[in-house]
Amino acid sequence: MDVLFCAGEASGDLYAASLASELLRLDPTIRIGGIGGARFAQVANEPLIADSSKWGAISIVQSFREGFKVLRHFHAFKRALRSSKPGVFVPIDFGFVNLKFCRAAKEAGWKVVYFVPPGSWRRDRQGADIPGLTDAVVTPFPWSAEILKEMGANVHFFGHPLKQIHRELIETSFDRSGLAVLPGSRRSELEQLVPVLNPALVDYPKSAQLPVPPTHIPFLEQNWRRKQDSIIDGRGTGAVMRALRTSEAGVICSGTATLEAALAQTPMVVVYKVSQLVALETKLIGFKRPQFVSQPNILLQREVVPELIQENFTVDILKRTLDEIQTPAAVEKQLQGFEEISDLLGGTDCITKTAELILGL
Repeated sequence: MDVLFCAGEASGDLYAASLASELLRLDPTIRIGGIGGARFAQVANEPLIADSSKWGAISIVQSFREGFKVLRHFHAFKRALRSSKPGVFVPIDFGFVNLKFCRAAKEAGWKVVYFVPPGSWRRDRQGADIPGLTDAVVTPFPWSAEILKEMGANVHFFGHPLKQIHRELIETSFDRSGLAVLPGSRRSELEQLVPVLNPALVDYPKSAQLPVPPTHIPFLEQNWRRKQDSIIDGRGTGAVMRALRTSEAGVICSGTATLEAALAQTPMVVVYKVSQLVALETKLIGFKRPQFVSQPNILLQREVVPELIQENFTVDILKRTLDEIQTPAAVEKQLQGFEEISDLLGGTDCITKTAELILGL
């Protein structure tokens, strides 16, 4: 059986690699290929149609720039769907591209299992096209499952995939020391965050771990001032979670890493900043900043972790906030919230159950 994936972001690459590994464990005869990043490429047993590791975009301008890269491989992926014996297509998030691939896959006779559908964190709505373009949906949030079920989708909530991916590290006790700094998975994020992180952490008394994609290691080696810190290949199995589990606190770029930090029970401050050009673009299109941007706060619908976004992400504010989150009262508040999040995200066998569902098709 052929299984084709399409994962377009760093988190999707992690999910794709984990799910592909489990599929091959359950059935070593299946053929796995598609589109993904470095992690997925290490697992797939067929040549990748495209490397999506640099497809991420956070603005309209960046989307146009990345769109040309995507377009080069779009038709190649559709040809693969049409020329191969129909199997199972597994899109992961990345809705703009993947919904188009879903339609092409259905037309070519493939089964479609959407893993982590786009916007699944939203409590008020889900993608309108998803039920009609899928044979099954596996969503990481219970409210998403309820909404999609009402819309007519064959939907499953098996828990959040991160709980199985990191289960062993989460359940292992570690001595904690120092800081975990996760400055983002996109080069544009590092370029905006590092100039503030450097002076803010210059006097921080303990060492830090910085797990980043391997393509960003040269940038950090050149621009990170604290030579006592460890710059780590974040692509390695469990590298990010191990850094979080062995650190006393974290400075985390807004994204999936904030949820990983919550599961690691690492008190954190969440940071994010975009360039002046992107900020101007959001202003021109009338974009309104949501109440919360970090997943822990979005999931619990209240502030559990402090968010330093754009104009509030300054050297002085970060220094002060980093001290504040390590006081006993602040640590206790965050840890209580993290326990709620862990309960909310369900069981620890999402990857296995999803693989079984795919093989059942």
